[in-house]
Amino acid sequence: MLGVAIAVFAYYSVWVFVLPFVDESSILTYLFLPREYAIKLPLLLLVVAGLGVGTFVGNVLIKKAQKEKLKKSKKSD
Repeated sequence: MLGVAIAVFAYYSVWVFVLPFVDESSILTYLFLPREYAIKLPLLLLVVAGLGVGTFVGNVLIKKAQKEKLKKSKKSD
């Protein structure tokens, strides 16, 4: 996982910081997506990760509330 993280960081760093200074006819430009995706992709990943965390926390809270409700109903019996 560390190797993948380093590779993604290096790719993104070259894409954002080096590619604007490279001539557009260079073969290096064909290895990267257009520059507008340098903002759109991380933003999309951030939204998806936020939704995933929110869904997980909501699911845990709902299950906890159900367990407490079941526990209270058993005590009153």
